[in-house]
Amino acid sequence: MTTAERQLRRAFRTGTVLDLTGAAHTVVRAEFLAGLLLDGPGAAGGRIARVDLAGARITGRLDLTGARIDTPLRLRRCVFDEKVQLDHADLVSLNLDGSVLPAIEAEAVRVATGFGLRDARIAGDVWLTQARVDGTVEFDRSTVGGTVHLQRAVIGGGLHLREGVRIDGGITLGGSRVGADLSLTHARIGSTGDAWAVAAAGLHVGGALLAHRMHADGGVNLIGAQLGGGVAFHDCVLLRPDGYALLLIEAQARLLTLRPAAESAGTISLRDAHFGRVVDDPVTWPAGCRIELDGLTYDRLTRRSEDVAEWTASQRLAWMARYSTGFSPGPYEQLAAALRRDGREQEARQVMLVRERLRHQAMGRLGAAWGAVQNAGIGFGYHPVRALLWLVAVIAAGTGWFAVAGPLRAVKPGEAPTWDPFLYTLDVLVPLVDLGHDKAWDPVGADKAVTLTVMAIGWILATTVVAGAGRALRR
Repeated sequence: MTTAERQLRRAFRTGTVLDLTGAAHTVVRAEFLAGLLLDGPGAAGGRIARVDLAGARITGRLDLTGARIDTPLRLRRCVFDEKVQLDHADLVSLNLDGSVLPAIEAEAVRVATGFGLRDARIAGDVWLTQARVDGTVEFDRSTVGGTVHLQRAVIGGGLHLREGVRIDGGITLGGSRVGADLSLTHARIGSTGDAWAVAAAGLHVGGALLAHRMHADGGVNLIGAQLGGGVAFHDCVLLRPDGYALLLIEAQARLLTLRPAAESAGTISLRDAHFGRVVDDPVTWPAGCRIELDGLTYDRLTRRSEDVAEWTASQRLAWMARYSTGFSPGPYEQLAAALRRDGREQEARQVMLVRERLRHQAMGRLGAAWGAVQNAGIGFGYHPVRALLWLVAVIAAGTGWFAVAGPLRAVKPGEAPTWDPFLYTLDVLVPLVDLGHDKAWDPVGADKAVTLTVMAIGWILATTVVAGAGRALRR
């Protein structure tokens, strides 16, 4: 038994802290430590026993697979020669703050309170698949050379990977449940091969997901994530230039803050997601990011309290035209509805007009031509005054022409009404209305060309008015 081991046994029995930092003898065998823990509090003669060790070098492999440890376990600032194995162990608490380890294997581990791994250095992977921790799991300021595996884990408190934590191989959270907040603030997360930096499809978070100033080189997958609070990607770098930098497909949250940093690159997908409010800024959107909006629903578009100026509908439309992938009418309808909720009715009409224009352009040449006619005629029903202006202009032009051209030749001399260029023009222009003038006169030559032109304009105006009225009634 080494000197450090004798000291540890004494500290264990008395329930005191043993700090070997700077001591001459710091070596503790993993086998000895495991035996001490497995003997449990009974070996302490009824006293409160615990392992609270700091500054030790632990040789050999600490293997507590399947063990039930009834005392708190704190191994702070310790250096482990081999990986720590805790698969299926049942622990009261675990604290490895400041320690140096090759790897941690703790699949299906059960921790009754919290799991602390702050300021630690792990050369390889951390396996916490199907782990159950009733308290908080903390990785703050730690460095992990491999991957943090947390698939299908259940964490009663928060999950903190923040304040400069670095995970070179990414983090997997697929199917996990976190009771409070999941914080990735100031985290730097990489990936290996084609893997995600953050793979968290099907994640459930009771609180918020905070990723302020996070750097994710390899993309973030949050397909189907359910968040009780908000999800905030503010001033964070999302990198996957040839693929999806952020997947929020079918995700749900009360609030989405989406303001990636300028150096972000890749596609951001919000397809079929739903958020109560969305906070973003189309003006400062990163040039390397595309966005998918098809199927996205939200109640309001808002801004941060510190924003000086509010975005305009024109700025958002320009953003959608430049960065969105393909055309779909849904995103424009959602934007218009959100603007109406905020009392911005004029901007909502502007959005719907652009929607109709793009919809017709997507129909091909004929659709684009017909859309151009409707746009010029009545603004797709959103500018009905245009139809009246066109009507007045054509009547004025037709009346002027026929007033100068003189009376036309009567179809039945002696039976024609008194020549009136205004009534003749009006009768020709308005379809399905018979004033008894257009059939009484027989235009020829240039007069016939003008008559046919006025008639064609009348049918076009009537058709566009009917189409616009139909859209208005649907609204």
